[in-house]
Amino acid sequence: MNIRLNIKSFFFFSLVSLSSYALAFSIVGLNSKEEEQKKIPHFHLNGSEVISQNGESITSKDIYSAALVNLSIDDKEPLELMNNYYEIQEILLMKDLHIKKLEYKKFGQLKIQTTNNEFIKFQDFQLSDQLRTLKLFFQSKDSQNLLKNFKTIDLRHKNKLAIGYY
Repeated sequence: MNIRLNIKSFFFFSLVSLSSYALAFSIVGLNSKEEEQKKIPHFHLNGSEVISQNGESITSKDIYSAALVNLSIDDKEPLELMNNYYEIQEILLMKDLHIKKLEYKKFGQLKIQTTNNEFIKFQDFQLSDQLRTLKLFFQSKDSQNLLKNFKTIDLRHKNKLAIGYY
């Protein structure tokens, strides 16, 4: 009889242990899913809706407001502007600069505001050349000193950039 009771107890405790392991694992999985969502950029489009990196509209309960990048668009497709965001952000990360806002004007100007309230201006039809210029500048020895306390970088000049200071 003791053997039967022990076997029943063993199965009962095994079931309880497995259930608590599954519950703990699902909670860990949920937390890692939330952490993963925080890493994915979400965009606040024209101050009216929130869209994912795929351009899909999402509800506010599914996002974390601290991770939002503001997009302001005049006559441009959101996905096209998001592609610009990724191209620009890749270069800015070389100097640990993060985009807070990306604004597109009708005449083709892209205006970036960083999380440190610095501004960088591009012209959309010259973006690839301007990003190449910015990357070369960031890789130069002089960039360290020239970027101290800067307020703006304007890349709309052919093969040049202008830096404004506080």
